[in-house]
Amino acid sequence: MDVMFLIVITVLLVIAAILFAVSKKYVVEKLKQETNADFQKLQRRYLTVYCLACFADWLQGPYVYKLYKQYGYDEGEIAVLFITGTISNSLFGTITGALADIYGRKMLCISYGILYSGCCMTKMFGNFQLLLVGRMLGGISTSILYSAFDSWYINEHINYHKLPEEWLNSTFAKATFFNATLAILAGLLSYFLVSVLEYGPVAPFIMAIPFLITSTIYVISVINEHYVRNTKSASASVKKAVILWMTNKNIFSLSVVQSLYEGVMYLFIYIWTPTFDVLKDSKPPLGLVFSSFMLALMIGSKIYSILLGNSFLDSKKQLQLATFIASFSFLICALTISNIFIDYNGQQKYYKVMICYFFFLLFEISIGMYFPSMTYLKSQVIPEKIRVTISNVIKIPSNLFICMALLWIYCKEPKEKTILKIDENQEPDVDFIFTIFVVCFIATFVTFIFSKIFSKFHTETYKDIIKRHEIEV
Repeated sequence: MDVMFLIVITVLLVIAAILFAVSKKYVVEKLKQETNADFQKLQRRYLTVYCLACFADWLQGPYVYKLYKQYGYDEGEIAVLFITGTISNSLFGTITGALADIYGRKMLCISYGILYSGCCMTKMFGNFQLLLVGRMLGGISTSILYSAFDSWYINEHINYHKLPEEWLNSTFAKATFFNATLAILAGLLSYFLVSVLEYGPVAPFIMAIPFLITSTIYVISVINEHYVRNTKSASASVKKAVILWMTNKNIFSLSVVQSLYEGVMYLFIYIWTPTFDVLKDSKPPLGLVFSSFMLALMIGSKIYSILLGNSFLDSKKQLQLATFIASFSFLICALTISNIFIDYNGQQKYYKVMICYFFFLLFEISIGMYFPSMTYLKSQVIPEKIRVTISNVIKIPSNLFICMALLWIYCKEPKEKTILKIDENQEPDVDFIFTIFVVCFIATFVTFIFSKIFSKFHTETYKDIIKRHEIEV
């Protein structure tokens, strides 16, 4: 089993290397970027601080659940902790986003390292109330990570340096590629700390703190901000963001895509491990599976760059392609894990799970295409003055979807069987896994429809939106 996954990783590495070499071919626009000193300097600064922030975040991910279990909390209490983080992301993220649009994004980027360090420190204690505070700090920090850093870069790129907007694609594709690379390295480091050195599941959280503090110091000392502050109050900014979100068809359709697609990504985190538990005695090493997922994501980001660089598909069409691939992948997974066509028994379960694994990789490739296209398209339709605020507002439906999914999973979970953790003598609830695959298929199919709608209606930039809604610049 281990050998087979090592072969898969080797094949993915070869594909990634080939795509990396192919990406060097589209040199015309790339040479312009490489010879522009302002662009290179700005991109380097953004990628440095973004990678520091993401690496600290990735270090913690694999061991959150295990740490809570070590402290003796049951599934229901862990669900409360996870839901608290999601609610915090929606509630406080919107408020901090409005403050960032008023006082600048640099302030929020500085706060990220401080708040997330506080979150990591709470993990050193088993007190439930303290862990709840940590989840709230983590929710705020996550909202900052996926809004403030991008917003700072977009403003500097477009409004201060007056660089071509198309060059944003290059930066966001690189950010996705490096993010996947760092995820693999973070997973290896976390494994080394927890399993090899046997420091326990709290070790990755402690290790993340130096990277978070470094990111804060880097922002303070290196990052410059040229931002004309929004003179509106925080409440007025939030109100304006909500109105714009609900009335502008471009922003609304894009928000539907983001909410459902990223909600499915969160569900996928919960479902891929139980899917492999179907194999019971032949379960694969999860570290190798995770590494293969991140390699697939890297491949997706390279495919995005190649298709865009050769003018095959623009960002709108690639978003449609990414959502279609995701929808198709979950459809095949749902049909495969069920017994609709073929009733797999005994050793044949291996083929069923391996088919799902192949389409899991395909879904990860779609994620690699999704993130740079979504980030670029949001930069085109969201007004600069309320960019962080509205970026957090449109995440509220996604967080609601995630909360409902978490509650559903834990309420639906049978007493005799567990969905997220299966004991050696327990049979996995295949019907429940099938149901989640169907939910993921429906959600991603809706994202495909709305990506088509967005492509049809997207004819105006954020400057046109400002003018039409009479937002003061």
